[in-house]
Amino acid sequence: MSNQFIIETNTIRLRAFSKIDYHGLYGLTRQSEITDMLPDWNMTEEQLEGFLEFVIASYESFDSKDVRILLAVEHKQDKKLIGWCGVFPNNLLDPAAREIAYAISKDYRNQGYTTSAVRAMISFIFSNTWLDQIVAIVKPHNHASRRVLEKAGLSHIHLTKLSDQEEYDYFEVKRNGVYDTETGPIIRRANVDDAEALAEMMKRTFDQEIKKWHTGEESPDNNLCPPAYDSVEMHKYLIRESCYYVIVLEGKRVGGVSVNYLGKRHARLDKIFIDPNFQGQGIGSKVISLLEKEFPFVEVWKLETSSKQISNHYFYEKMGFIRSYESEWEYGYEKINSIASRTKTEEIRTIEMAQSRIENQNLSNVEFTNCSMNETDFYKVNLKNGCYSDSNLQGSQVTDCNLSYSKFTNLNLTNVLLADLRLSNSEIELVSLDGVYFHDTNLGSEKKPILFERCDLSGSEIRSSDLSNVNINQCKMSGMKINNIPVEELLKSYYRSSEA
Repeated sequence: MSNQFIIETNTIRLRAFSKIDYHGLYGLTRQSEITDMLPDWNMTEEQLEGFLEFVIASYESFDSKDVRILLAVEHKQDKKLIGWCGVFPNNLLDPAAREIAYAISKDYRNQGYTTSAVRAMISFIFSNTWLDQIVAIVKPHNHASRRVLEKAGLSHIHLTKLSDQEEYDYFEVKRNGVYDTETGPIIRRANVDDAEALAEMMKRTFDQEIKKWHTGEESPDNNLCPPAYDSVEMHKYLIRESCYYVIVLEGKRVGGVSVNYLGKRHARLDKIFIDPNFQGQGIGSKVISLLEKEFPFVEVWKLETSSKQISNHYFYEKMGFIRSYESEWEYGYEKINSIASRTKTEEIRTIEMAQSRIENQNLSNVEFTNCSMNETDFYKVNLKNGCYSDSNLQGSQVTDCNLSYSKFTNLNLTNVLLADLRLSNSEIELVSLDGVYFHDTNLGSEKKPILFERCDLSGSEIRSSDLSNVNINQCKMSGMKINNIPVEELLKSYYRSSEA
Protein backbone atom coordinates (compact mmCIF):
# COMPACT_ATOMS: atom_id res chain seq x y z
CA MET A 1 0.00 0.00 0.00
CA SER A 2 2.83 2.44 0.83
CA ASN A 3 4.09 2.27 -2.77
CA GLN A 4 1.19 4.49 -3.87
CA PHE A 5 2.59 7.30 -1.72
CA ILE A 6 5.46 8.34 -3.98
CA ILE A 7 5.39 11.88 -5.37
CA GLU A 8 8.24 12.97 -7.63
CA THR A 9 9.45 16.50 -8.35
CA ASN A 10 12.62 17.61 -10.11
CA THR A 11 14.69 17.78 -6.94
CA ILE A 12 12.82 15.98 -4.14
CA ARG A 13 10.73 12.88 -3.61
CA LEU A 14 7.84 12.54 -1.19
CA ARG A 15 7.49 8.93 -0.06
CA ALA A 16 6.23 6.78 2.78
CA PHE A 17 8.37 6.57 5.90
CA SER A 18 10.09 3.29 6.75
CA LYS A 19 11.96 1.98 9.79
CA ILE A 20 15.33 2.81 8.22
CA ASP A 21 14.38 6.51 8.43
CA TYR A 22 14.58 6.47 12.24
CA HIS A 23 18.10 7.86 12.63
CA GLY A 24 17.62 10.52 9.97
CA LEU A 25 14.30 11.58 11.51
CA TYR A 26 15.83 11.66 14.98
CA GLY A 27 18.59 13.94 13.68
CA LEU A 28 16.00 16.33 12.23
CA THR A 29 14.14 16.49 15.55
CA ARG A 30 17.39 17.57 17.25
CA GLN A 31 17.56 20.72 15.13
CA SER A 32 16.38 23.70 17.16
CA GLU A 33 15.46 25.46 13.93
CA ILE A 34 12.66 22.87 13.64
CA THR A 35 11.66 22.23 17.25
CA ASP A 36 11.56 25.91 18.21
CA MET A 37 8.63 26.25 15.81
CA LEU A 38 7.31 22.70 16.28
CA PRO A 39 7.95 21.82 19.95
CA ASP A 40 5.81 18.65 19.77
CA TRP A 41 8.52 17.12 17.58
CA ASN A 42 11.11 17.37 20.35
CA MET A 43 10.56 13.70 21.31
CA THR A 44 12.64 11.25 23.25
CA GLU A 45 14.12 8.30 21.33
CA GLU A 46 11.39 6.02 22.71
CA GLN A 47 8.61 8.46 21.81
CA LEU A 48 9.96 8.94 18.28
CA GLU A 49 10.25 5.18 17.73
CA GLY A 50 6.61 4.70 18.72
CA PHE A 51 5.50 7.61 16.58
CA LEU A 52 7.35 6.28 13.53
CA GLU A 53 5.70 2.87 13.94
CA PHE A 54 2.31 4.60 14.12
CA VAL A 55 2.98 6.57 10.91
CA ILE A 56 4.14 3.49 9.01
CA ALA A 57 1.07 1.52 10.11
CA SER A 58 -1.25 4.37 9.04
CA TYR A 59 -0.47 3.87 5.34
CA GLU A 60 -2.40 0.59 5.26
CA SER A 61 -5.56 2.25 6.63
CA PHE A 62 -5.38 5.41 4.51
CA ASP A 63 -8.91 6.72 3.87
CA SER A 64 -9.48 9.13 0.97
CA LYS A 65 -12.57 10.46 2.77
CA ASP A 66 -10.78 11.00 6.10
CA VAL A 67 -7.34 12.21 5.10
CA ARG A 68 -4.46 11.66 7.53
CA ILE A 69 -1.03 11.26 5.96
CA LEU A 70 2.61 12.11 6.71
CA LEU A 71 5.32 11.55 4.09
CA ALA A 72 9.09 11.76 4.16
CA VAL A 73 10.83 14.39 2.02
CA GLU A 74 13.93 12.94 0.37
CA HIS A 75 16.59 14.84 -1.57
CA LYS A 76 16.87 12.90 -4.84
CA GLN A 77 20.49 13.68 -5.65
CA ASP A 78 21.82 13.31 -2.09
CA LYS A 79 19.50 10.35 -1.36
CA LYS A 80 18.95 11.79 2.09
CA LEU A 81 15.92 12.39 4.34
CA ILE A 82 15.66 16.18 4.64
CA GLY A 83 12.20 16.69 6.14
CA TRP A 84 8.56 15.75 6.14
CA CYS A 85 5.22 16.99 4.82
CA GLY A 86 1.72 15.87 5.73
CA VAL A 87 -1.98 16.64 5.86
CA PHE A 88 -3.97 15.74 8.96
CA PRO A 89 -6.35 17.14 11.61
CA ASN A 90 -5.21 19.70 14.16
CA ASN A 91 -6.81 19.80 17.61
CA LEU A 92 -6.82 23.62 17.47
CA LEU A 93 -8.95 23.65 14.31
CA ASP A 94 -12.38 22.48 13.27
CA PRO A 95 -12.50 18.64 13.33
CA ALA A 96 -13.41 18.59 9.63
CA ALA A 97 -10.44 20.75 8.64
CA ARG A 98 -7.19 19.25 7.37
CA GLU A 99 -3.98 21.17 7.89
CA ILE A 100 -0.84 20.89 5.82
CA ALA A 101 2.29 20.80 7.96
CA TYR A 102 5.94 20.52 7.00
CA ALA A 103 9.54 20.89 8.09
CA ILE A 104 12.86 20.94 6.21
CA SER A 105 16.39 20.50 7.56
CA LYS A 106 18.30 23.72 8.26
CA ASP A 107 20.92 22.53 5.76
CA TYR A 108 18.42 22.47 2.87
CA ARG A 109 16.48 25.66 3.42
CA ASN A 110 16.12 28.65 1.08
CA GLN A 111 16.45 26.41 -1.97
CA GLY A 112 12.76 26.01 -2.80
CA TYR A 113 12.42 22.47 -1.41
CA THR A 114 9.76 23.36 1.18
CA THR A 115 7.54 25.10 -1.37
CA SER A 116 8.04 22.22 -3.79
CA ALA A 117 7.02 19.69 -1.12
CA VAL A 118 3.90 21.64 -0.16
CA ARG A 119 2.82 22.05 -3.79
CA ALA A 120 3.39 18.35 -4.48
CA MET A 121 1.40 17.29 -1.41
CA ILE A 122 -1.52 19.57 -2.27
CA SER A 123 -1.62 18.28 -5.83
CA PHE A 124 -1.56 14.68 -4.59
CA ILE A 125 -4.36 15.24 -2.05
CA PHE A 126 -6.68 16.98 -4.49
CA SER A 127 -6.04 14.33 -7.14
CA ASN A 128 -6.49 11.29 -4.89
CA THR A 129 -8.94 12.19 -2.10
CA TRP A 130 -12.35 13.74 -1.50
CA LEU A 131 -10.88 16.71 0.34
CA ASP A 132 -12.19 20.06 -0.96
CA GLN A 133 -9.77 22.36 0.81
CA ILE A 134 -6.52 22.34 2.78
CA VAL A 135 -5.73 24.87 5.50
CA ALA A 136 -2.64 26.02 7.35
CA ILE A 137 -1.94 28.06 10.48
CA VAL A 138 1.23 30.02 11.06
CA LYS A 139 2.40 32.25 13.90
CA PRO A 140 2.45 35.88 12.63
CA HIS A 141 6.19 36.21 13.26
CA ASN A 142 7.04 33.15 11.13
CA HIS A 143 7.59 35.09 7.91
CA ALA A 144 9.46 32.26 6.18
CA SER A 145 6.55 29.86 6.57
CA ARG A 146 4.11 32.52 5.36
CA ARG A 147 6.16 32.92 2.17
CA VAL A 148 6.15 29.16 1.60
CA LEU A 149 2.36 29.00 1.85
CA GLU A 150 1.83 32.01 -0.40
CA LYS A 151 4.23 30.64 -3.04
CA ALA A 152 2.49 27.27 -2.85
CA GLY A 153 -0.84 28.88 -3.70
CA LEU A 154 -2.54 29.17 -0.31
CA SER A 155 -4.46 32.37 0.40
CA HIS A 156 -4.37 34.26 3.64
CA ILE A 157 -7.86 34.41 5.16
CA HIS A 158 -7.49 36.24 8.46
CA LEU A 159 -5.64 36.53 11.76
CA THR A 160 -7.42 34.41 14.34
CA LYS A 161 -7.10 33.45 17.99
CA LEU A 162 -7.44 29.71 18.58
CA SER A 163 -8.30 27.68 21.68
CA ASP A 164 -4.74 27.92 23.02
CA GLN A 165 -5.34 31.71 23.18
CA GLU A 166 -2.52 32.29 20.69
CA GLU A 167 -2.91 34.26 17.46
CA TYR A 168 -2.31 32.58 14.09
CA ASP A 169 -2.48 33.59 10.46
CA TYR A 170 -5.01 31.28 8.81
CA PHE A 171 -4.46 30.16 5.19
CA GLU A 172 -6.42 27.92 2.87
CA VAL A 173 -6.45 26.57 -0.66
CA LYS A 174 -9.50 25.08 -2.37
CA ARG A 175 -9.66 22.23 -4.87
CA ASN A 176 -10.72 24.51 -7.72
CA GLY A 177 -8.88 27.58 -6.48
CA VAL A 178 -10.28 30.83 -5.09
CA TYR A 179 -8.59 33.63 -7.01
CA ASP A 180 -8.53 34.16 -10.73
CA THR A 181 -5.36 36.19 -10.96
CA GLU A 182 -5.47 36.18 -14.74
CA THR A 183 -8.65 38.20 -15.19
CA GLY A 184 -8.76 40.88 -12.53
CA PRO A 185 -7.67 42.15 -9.14
CA ILE A 186 -6.56 40.10 -6.18
CA ILE A 187 -6.60 40.96 -2.50
CA ARG A 188 -3.81 40.33 -0.03
CA ARG A 189 -3.52 41.01 3.68
CA ALA A 190 -2.14 44.51 4.31
CA ASN A 191 1.02 44.98 6.34
CA VAL A 192 2.46 48.02 8.07
CA ASP A 193 4.55 48.88 5.01
CA ASP A 194 1.29 49.53 3.12
CA ALA A 195 -0.02 52.10 5.63
CA GLU A 196 1.32 55.28 4.01
CA ALA A 197 0.24 54.28 0.50
CA LEU A 198 -3.23 53.28 1.71
CA ALA A 199 -3.65 56.54 3.65
CA GLU A 200 -2.65 58.62 0.62
CA MET A 201 -4.94 56.63 -1.68
CA MET A 202 -7.89 56.81 0.72
CA LYS A 203 -7.43 60.56 1.09
CA ARG A 204 -7.56 61.11 -2.67
CA THR A 205 -10.58 58.83 -2.96
CA PHE A 206 -12.63 60.41 -0.18
CA ASP A 207 -11.58 63.96 -1.04
CA GLN A 208 -13.06 63.35 -4.47
CA GLU A 209 -16.25 61.90 -2.93
CA ILE A 210 -16.60 64.85 -0.55
CA LYS A 211 -16.19 67.32 -3.41
CA LYS A 212 -18.76 65.40 -5.45
CA TRP A 213 -21.48 64.79 -2.87
CA HIS A 214 -21.10 67.29 -0.03
CA THR A 215 -23.20 70.45 -0.17
CA GLY A 216 -24.07 73.04 2.44
CA GLU A 217 -22.10 74.49 5.32
CA GLU A 218 -22.47 71.63 7.81
CA SER A 219 -19.67 69.12 8.22
CA PRO A 220 -19.77 65.99 6.01
CA ASP A 221 -21.19 62.88 7.69
CA ASN A 222 -18.80 60.22 9.01
CA ASN A 223 -19.42 57.88 6.08
CA LEU A 224 -18.57 60.53 3.53
CA CYS A 225 -15.68 61.82 5.63
CA PRO A 226 -14.52 59.02 8.01
CA PRO A 227 -12.62 60.29 11.07
CA ALA A 228 -8.86 60.28 10.49
CA TYR A 229 -9.29 58.79 7.01
CA ASP A 230 -6.02 60.40 5.90
CA SER A 231 -4.08 59.38 9.03
CA VAL A 232 -1.30 56.85 8.61
CA GLU A 233 -1.84 55.85 12.24
CA MET A 234 -5.47 55.00 11.54
CA HIS A 235 -4.41 52.66 8.73
CA LYS A 236 -1.80 51.07 11.00
CA TYR A 237 -4.60 50.48 13.51
CA LEU A 238 -6.77 48.81 10.85
CA ILE A 239 -3.85 46.63 9.77
CA ARG A 240 -3.24 45.59 13.36
CA GLU A 241 -6.79 45.09 14.60
CA SER A 242 -9.02 44.24 11.62
CA CYS A 243 -8.98 42.13 8.46
CA TYR A 244 -7.48 44.80 6.20
CA TYR A 245 -6.62 43.96 2.60
CA VAL A 246 -4.78 45.69 -0.20
CA ILE A 247 -6.46 45.52 -3.59
CA VAL A 248 -3.83 44.71 -6.22
CA LEU A 249 -4.20 44.90 -9.98
CA GLU A 250 -1.32 43.77 -12.19
CA GLY A 251 1.09 44.16 -9.28
CA LYS A 252 -0.04 47.71 -8.41
CA ARG A 253 -1.91 48.80 -5.27
CA VAL A 254 -5.24 50.22 -6.44
CA GLY A 255 -7.33 50.26 -3.27
CA GLY A 256 -8.08 48.86 0.15
CA VAL A 257 -10.87 47.10 2.01
CA SER A 258 -11.32 46.34 5.71
CA VAL A 259 -13.67 43.83 7.32
CA ASN A 260 -14.82 43.48 10.92
CA TYR A 261 -15.14 39.74 11.44
CA LEU A 262 -15.71 38.77 15.07
CA GLY A 263 -18.63 36.36 14.99
CA LYS A 264 -18.95 32.92 13.47
CA ARG A 265 -21.30 33.73 10.59
CA HIS A 266 -21.56 37.49 10.24
CA ALA A 267 -19.22 40.27 9.20
CA ARG A 268 -19.26 43.98 8.50
CA LEU A 269 -17.73 45.60 5.44
CA ASP A 270 -16.06 48.49 7.21
CA LYS A 271 -14.26 50.49 4.51
CA ILE A 272 -13.70 49.96 0.80
CA PHE A 273 -12.05 52.40 -1.57
CA ILE A 274 -10.65 52.27 -5.09
CA ASP A 275 -8.04 54.67 -6.41
CA PRO A 276 -9.92 57.29 -8.51
CA ASN A 277 -7.62 56.49 -11.44
CA PHE A 278 -8.90 52.88 -11.47
CA GLN A 279 -12.60 53.38 -10.82
CA GLY A 280 -15.20 52.30 -13.36
CA GLN A 281 -13.36 49.07 -14.26
CA GLY A 282 -15.48 46.64 -12.22
CA ILE A 283 -12.81 46.27 -9.53
CA GLY A 284 -15.24 46.90 -6.67
CA SER A 285 -17.60 44.13 -7.82
CA LYS A 286 -14.72 41.68 -8.11
CA VAL A 287 -13.44 42.60 -4.64
CA ILE A 288 -16.84 41.96 -3.05
CA SER A 289 -16.87 38.50 -4.66
CA LEU A 290 -13.33 37.82 -3.45
CA LEU A 291 -14.27 38.81 0.10
CA GLU A 292 -17.20 36.41 0.10
CA LYS A 293 -14.78 33.64 -0.89
CA GLU A 294 -12.31 34.77 1.76
CA PHE A 295 -15.00 34.37 4.43
CA PRO A 296 -17.00 31.32 3.28
CA PHE A 297 -18.83 30.84 6.59
CA VAL A 298 -20.24 34.36 6.69
CA GLU A 299 -23.97 34.25 6.03
CA VAL A 300 -24.81 37.87 6.85
CA TRP A 301 -22.84 40.85 5.55
CA LYS A 302 -23.59 44.38 6.78
CA LEU A 303 -22.36 47.85 5.85
CA GLU A 304 -23.21 51.51 6.17
CA THR A 305 -22.77 54.24 3.58
CA SER A 306 -23.58 57.92 3.29
CA SER A 307 -27.13 58.74 2.32
CA LYS A 308 -25.68 61.24 -0.17
CA GLN A 309 -23.54 58.78 -2.17
CA ILE A 310 -26.17 57.66 -4.66
CA SER A 311 -23.64 55.74 -6.76
CA ASN A 312 -22.79 53.63 -3.69
CA HIS A 313 -26.48 52.75 -3.25
CA TYR A 314 -26.70 51.47 -6.83
CA PHE A 315 -23.44 49.55 -6.47
CA TYR A 316 -24.34 47.71 -3.26
CA GLU A 317 -27.83 46.91 -4.47
CA LYS A 318 -26.34 45.52 -7.68
CA MET A 319 -24.15 43.26 -5.53
CA GLY A 320 -27.20 41.82 -3.76
CA PHE A 321 -27.35 44.03 -0.67
CA ILE A 322 -30.77 45.04 0.63
CA ARG A 323 -31.34 48.38 2.34
CA SER A 324 -32.07 47.63 6.00
CA TYR A 325 -32.55 51.19 7.26
CA GLU A 326 -32.06 54.80 6.23
CA SER A 327 -31.64 58.11 7.98
CA GLU A 328 -30.87 61.65 6.91
CA TRP A 329 -27.14 60.90 6.93
CA GLU A 330 -26.75 57.15 6.60
CA TYR A 331 -28.10 54.10 4.76
CA GLY A 332 -27.59 50.61 6.16
CA TYR A 333 -27.35 47.54 3.92
CA GLU A 334 -27.44 43.80 4.56
CA LYS A 335 -26.81 40.76 2.39
CA ILE A 336 -27.68 37.18 3.29
CA ASN A 337 -25.67 34.59 1.38
CA SER A 338 -26.91 31.12 0.46
CA ILE A 339 -24.82 28.04 1.18
CA ALA A 340 -25.33 26.45 -2.23
CA SER A 341 -21.77 27.01 -3.40
CA ARG A 342 -20.02 25.77 -0.28
CA THR A 343 -17.62 22.88 -0.26
CA LYS A 344 -18.25 19.66 1.67
CA THR A 345 -16.04 20.87 4.53
CA GLU A 346 -17.82 24.22 4.67
CA GLU A 347 -21.23 22.53 4.66
CA ILE A 348 -20.24 20.30 7.58
CA ARG A 349 -18.99 23.32 9.50
CA THR A 350 -22.22 25.23 8.73
CA ILE A 351 -24.36 22.36 10.02
CA GLU A 352 -22.32 22.16 13.23
CA MET A 353 -22.71 25.92 13.74
CA ALA A 354 -26.47 25.71 13.17
CA GLN A 355 -26.85 22.91 15.73
CA SER A 356 -25.36 25.14 18.45
CA ARG A 357 -27.42 28.18 17.47
CA ILE A 358 -30.27 29.71 19.47
CA GLU A 359 -32.46 31.94 17.33
CA ASN A 360 -35.61 34.02 17.72
CA GLN A 361 -36.11 33.16 21.39
CA ASN A 362 -37.43 35.44 24.12
CA LEU A 363 -35.00 35.04 27.00
CA SER A 364 -35.99 38.25 28.80
CA ASN A 365 -35.68 38.20 32.62
CA VAL A 366 -33.67 34.94 32.50
CA GLU A 367 -30.89 34.57 35.05
CA PHE A 368 -27.69 32.77 34.04
CA THR A 369 -25.67 31.62 37.06
CA ASN A 370 -22.47 29.54 37.11
CA CYS A 371 -22.72 28.89 33.36
CA SER A 372 -19.88 28.16 30.96
CA MET A 373 -20.40 30.47 27.97
CA ASN A 374 -16.85 30.90 26.68
CA GLU A 375 -16.56 31.76 22.97
CA THR A 376 -20.29 32.52 22.84
CA ASP A 377 -21.33 34.67 19.90
CA PHE A 378 -24.04 37.30 20.40
CA TYR A 379 -25.43 38.83 17.22
CA LYS A 380 -28.47 41.09 16.83
CA VAL A 381 -29.33 40.43 20.48
CA ASN A 382 -31.30 42.88 22.63
CA LEU A 383 -29.35 43.03 25.90
CA LYS A 384 -30.74 46.40 26.98
CA ASN A 385 -30.44 46.99 30.73
CA GLY A 386 -28.60 43.69 31.17
CA CYS A 387 -26.44 43.17 34.26
CA TYR A 388 -23.06 41.44 34.27
CA SER A 389 -21.29 40.94 37.59
CA ASP A 390 -18.68 38.66 39.17
CA SER A 391 -18.03 37.19 35.70
CA ASN A 392 -15.02 36.48 33.52
CA LEU A 393 -15.26 38.48 30.29
CA GLN A 394 -11.52 38.43 29.61
CA GLY A 395 -10.66 38.63 25.93
CA SER A 396 -14.18 39.68 24.92
CA GLN A 397 -14.60 41.55 21.66
CA VAL A 398 -17.42 44.08 21.33
CA THR A 399 -18.03 45.89 18.04
CA ASP A 400 -20.93 47.62 16.26
CA CYS A 401 -22.95 47.72 19.48
CA ASN A 402 -24.98 50.43 21.19
CA LEU A 403 -23.58 50.82 24.71
CA SER A 404 -24.85 54.36 25.30
CA TYR A 405 -25.90 55.12 28.89
CA SER A 406 -24.17 51.96 30.10
CA LYS A 407 -22.25 51.94 33.37
CA PHE A 408 -18.91 50.22 33.83
CA THR A 409 -17.88 50.19 37.48
CA ASN A 410 -15.46 48.23 39.70
CA LEU A 411 -13.93 46.46 36.70
CA ASN A 412 -10.55 45.12 35.66
CA LEU A 413 -10.02 46.89 32.32
CA THR A 414 -6.25 46.53 32.19
CA ASN A 415 -4.76 46.03 28.71
CA VAL A 416 -8.08 46.96 27.09
CA LEU A 417 -8.23 48.52 23.62
CA LEU A 418 -10.78 51.32 23.09
CA ALA A 419 -10.60 52.33 19.44
CA ASP A 420 -12.73 53.52 16.53
CA LEU A 421 -15.59 54.50 18.83
CA ARG A 422 -17.45 57.51 20.25
CA LEU A 423 -17.14 58.58 23.90
CA SER A 424 -19.02 61.84 23.37
CA ASN A 425 -20.45 63.27 26.62
CA SER A 426 -19.18 60.28 28.60
CA GLU A 427 -17.78 60.61 32.11
CA ILE A 428 -14.63 58.90 33.40
CA GLU A 429 -14.52 59.14 37.18
CA LEU A 430 -12.33 57.67 39.94
CA VAL A 431 -10.29 55.68 37.43
CA SER A 432 -6.66 54.58 37.66
CA LEU A 433 -5.02 55.76 34.45
CA ASP A 434 -1.44 54.62 35.10
CA GLY A 435 0.24 53.75 31.81
CA VAL A 436 -2.80 54.67 29.69
CA TYR A 437 -1.90 55.83 26.17
CA PHE A 438 -4.09 58.42 24.42
CA HIS A 439 -3.30 58.92 20.75
CA ASP A 440 -4.93 59.92 17.45
CA THR A 441 -8.10 61.18 19.13
CA ASN A 442 -10.46 63.92 17.91
CA LEU A 443 -13.31 66.05 19.24
CA GLY A 444 -15.94 64.83 16.81
CA SER A 445 -18.11 66.95 14.57
CA GLU A 446 -19.38 69.19 17.39
CA LYS A 447 -15.85 69.97 18.66
CA LYS A 448 -16.91 69.89 22.31
CA PRO A 449 -13.79 70.36 24.48
CA ILE A 450 -12.56 67.84 27.04
CA LEU A 451 -12.63 68.72 30.74
CA PHE A 452 -10.00 67.31 33.11
CA GLU A 453 -10.83 68.12 36.75
CA ARG A 454 -9.07 66.95 39.93
CA CYS A 455 -6.91 64.57 37.87
CA ASP A 456 -3.40 63.38 38.68
CA LEU A 457 -1.49 64.00 35.44
CA SER A 458 1.96 64.29 37.06
CA GLY A 459 4.77 63.17 34.80
CA SER A 460 2.48 62.96 31.79
CA GLU A 461 3.72 63.93 28.34
CA ILE A 462 1.75 65.57 25.53
CA ARG A 463 3.33 65.36 22.09
CA SER A 464 2.38 66.51 18.60
CA SER A 465 -1.08 67.60 19.75
CA ASP A 466 -3.35 70.58 19.09
CA LEU A 467 -3.56 72.53 22.37
CA SER A 468 -4.93 75.74 20.91
CA ASN A 469 -7.24 77.62 23.31
CA VAL A 470 -6.48 75.18 26.14
CA ASN A 471 -7.02 76.72 29.61
CA ILE A 472 -5.03 75.34 32.57
CA ASN A 473 -6.46 76.85 35.75
CA GLN A 474 -5.60 76.42 39.45
CA CYS A 475 -3.30 73.46 38.87
CA LYS A 476 0.01 72.42 40.36
CA MET A 477 2.60 72.92 37.63
CA SER A 478 5.97 72.54 39.36
CA GLY A 479 8.39 70.91 36.94
CA MET A 480 5.98 71.27 34.02
CA LYS A 481 7.62 72.21 30.72
CA ILE A 482 6.43 73.47 27.37
CA ASN A 483 8.92 72.73 24.59
CA ASN A 484 11.43 71.97 27.38
CA ILE A 485 10.97 75.46 28.90
CA PRO A 486 9.86 75.32 32.58
CA VAL A 487 6.36 76.79 32.93
CA GLU A 488 7.37 78.49 36.18
CA GLU A 489 10.00 80.52 34.31
CA LEU A 490 7.47 81.37 31.58
CA LEU A 491 5.00 82.62 34.19
CA LYS A 492 7.66 84.66 36.02
CA SER A 493 8.68 86.27 32.75
CA TYR A 494 5.01 87.01 31.96
CA TYR A 495 4.35 88.61 35.35
CA ARG A 496 7.52 90.75 35.11
CA SER A 497 6.50 92.03 31.68
CA SER A 498 2.97 92.74 32.95
CA GLU A 499 4.32 94.84 35.86
CA ALA A 500 6.69 96.82 33.68
